[in-house]
Amino acid sequence: MKTYFKGTEENAVLEAGKPVELVVELTAKADADFVMLEVPVPAGCSYADKGRLGKGEVHREYFRHKTVIFSDSLKRGTYTYSIMLQPRFRGKYSLNPAKASLMYFPTFFGREKQKQVEIR
Repeated sequence: MKTYFKGTEENAVLEAGKPVELVVELTAKADADFVMLEVPVPAGCSYADKGRLGKGEVHREYFRHKTVIFSDSLKRGTYTYSIMLQPRFRGKYSLNPAKASLMYFPTFFGREKQKQVEIR
């Protein structure tokens, strides 16, 4: 799994007031049913648009601190999901790791490392 802001490097520098796309790339190593993907929203950001579902998605839930994406069936391969965010407050923030898990077998999960985000 890989999370990044479109057009930026690992330690992202974002401009306050300019919408940005948070991209999540999920690689399924085997077929999986009922996958839940939790994507944290960094502090200092809010949602710019809550409009579209990606490939393999059946539902999204938007919370103030994270977005949860549900898929009923994922075949082996790579899936890309995007969330439109609006950076609002200047400062340095942490982008917590995204986590993918099987809903009925929560012991099987994957995640990535924590990253830094700066809003100017």
